[in-house]
Amino acid sequence: MKNMYFTSYFPLITILLFSTSLSIATVMLVIDYLQVFGIYDGMLEFFSNNGIKLALFILFALLYFMVFSALKLIANTVTELSLLFFSKDVAGESLTKIRGGSTFYLVAGAISLVAIQYPLAIAAIFLLATICCFIYMVFKISSSLTSFSLIGLVLFQVLFWFIFILGTLFVCFRLYNSVMASLPV
Repeated sequence: MKNMYFTSYFPLITILLFSTSLSIATVMLVIDYLQVFGIYDGMLEFFSNNGIKLALFILFALLYFMVFSALKLIANTVTELSLLFFSKDVAGESLTKIRGGSTFYLVAGAISLVAIQYPLAIAAIFLLATICCFIYMVFKISSSLTSFSLIGLVLFQVLFWFIFILGTLFVCFRLYNSVMASLPV
């Protein structure tokens, strides 16, 4: 007997795995920068080496956990909204068909722990898992959609994420430019 809730804990484990791998990679980068700037030796006078690493790890793990949780919430909302607009399925069978896509993220999260030394590799692994999950989702629900509905669903997803990422980058660049312009140099 197959339990449809078997994969329900995969997103939490995936978020924890990616948060852990990115936190460790970020702590290593931050400690390197602190040593280059000469701040790390001063911090060692007040805290132990392991204490600094643990505090930084907890801080970055919490930050990445919040970011990935927010992305998961947004992705679920966009997926269900696109199914609302383009699917004629009222019973929610399409949602149960695509739940297995979280397995891609779980495997990618486990692989990301191997790539701790390379933060860009972790980002590439996450991007690859996202593409695989998207292809899986389209493949699974394509049988219950018409051709135009499938095109609309794909365009809705792609355009939303393109605008979301572009808007986020725009806000970050504007914030960076305003901070740089306000510095008394």
